Amino acid sequence: MNKIELTREEAMLVMRLLNFFLSKAKDMNVHSNSDVAPAKALKQNIFSQFMKLDEQEAENESE
Repeated sequence: MNKIELTREEAMLVMRLLNFFLSKAKDMNVHSNSDVAPAKALKQNIFSQFMKLDEQEAENESE
């Protein structure tokens, strides 16, 4: 599968949109929608990548 690269700003926008979508889904008590689980997984994936980048940047600054 091909990967799509996003800038940090673009990824932050996607995170905000995912948070908005998931918040609206929660407000409407939508738990079984086929879009909710993939949205949660994508949000977690992006968050994990942010954490890795932050760790790498911190390591580079300490060197």
